[in-house]
This record gives sequence, C-alpha cells and structure tokens, in this order.
Amino acid sequence: MSKATEARRQRQKSALRAQILADARQLLQEEDFRNLSLRRIAERIEYSPTTIYLHFKDKNDLVLELIMEGFEALRQRMLKAYRSDPIESLRQRALEYLAFGSEEPQFYRLMFQLEDMELNALCQSQPERVSQGCFQLLLESVAQLRTQGLLALPYSDILCAHLLWGNLHGCMSLILGNLLEYLTPVQREQYRQAAVDTLVASAVRQVQ
Repeated sequence: MSKATEARRQRQKSALRAQILADARQLLQEEDFRNLSLRRIAERIEYSPTTIYLHFKDKNDLVLELIMEGFEALRQRMLKAYRSDPIESLRQRALEYLAFGSEEPQFYRLMFQLEDMELNALCQSQPERVSQGCFQLLLESVAQLRTQGLLALPYSDILCAHLLWGNLHGCMSLILGNLLEYLTPVQREQYRQAAVDTLVASAVRQVQ
C-alpha cells in the first residue's frame, strides 16, 4: 500500500469518526441521553452499527468522548475569559460557565448530571480527570485573588475552588431544572448575572 493510499484511508477514517461524533452530538441536542444508541446514530449517518464499532468500543466509549469534548469547550470559554484584574477574571469565567450551560443544556447534563454509574466510573478512571482543566482555571482565579490580598474566603485554595464550582453548578441546576418559577420573567433574565454578582461578592474581600 502506498503512503498516499494509507494517508487517504486515515483521512477517511478520521472524517467518519468526526461524523459519528457530530451526529451523536446532534441527537443529544434533540433528546435525552437515555434514548441515544449506536443503532440510531448509525441510521443517521447511513452506515451499519458495525461501522461505529470500528471507531468506538461501545456507547459509553462514544459518550465519554463527547463528555471530554464538552469539558474542553467549557475550558476554552473560561480560558478566554481571563482578565488581568482578578476580580473581573473570576466574574467573566463564572459568566462563561453559566452561559455554556444555558446554551448547551444537553451537553451540560451529560457532563454534570448524568445518573449512570458505569459511565461515571469510566470518567473517574481516566488518567486525567475530564473536568480537571476547568477546575484548574477556578483554582487559578482563587490564587489570583489570594496573591493580591483580595480573597475573602478563609479556606484553602482547593476548598475555595470547590465552593465556587458548587455555587455555579447549583445555579445551573435551578435553571435547567426549571426551578425558577417564583421569579418573574424579567427576574429570570437577570438571574445569571445576579448569581455571578453574588458569587463574586462572597469571594472577594472588600477593600477599604
């Protein structure tokens, strides 16, 4: 087999893998994770399920890839939100987190709210935790605040980062669970910004 032929086959293989992931991603935008199956993905790309098994061991293997994609997309958004001002950096990263969850609800549920013990165990078994990159950025924001004497929380950096993440995840859980029914439509629109303002106010020491 010539090098050109081998290179073409590898491109075709990569393209098909990307198409499988794209269609799985689209299916998740349309319906619940529990309805996702390799057979349905195969029907959409007009290949046999056997073809998908050439690229992914099983459904969980494919979904793990989507989860990793989701965390990388979130990491990139939080990374670009960096500001030299540590307070504004925390604010922008928190806003990007909530914007991502609101714009990609099925992805967010897959990443953070999946009630599948086998898949959760698979995520935790990875050499590098799939959520680590995003968490490192929260740690970085905490360290920025501490370095400049602006951190109000009296805890270690890692505990502070978990508290911030817990606040953000709690906000997204209320939004995605449609649990803001006591708020007016206007207040619901204001909720994300107000949640971030509250988070920043709790984390940042007021300078006299």
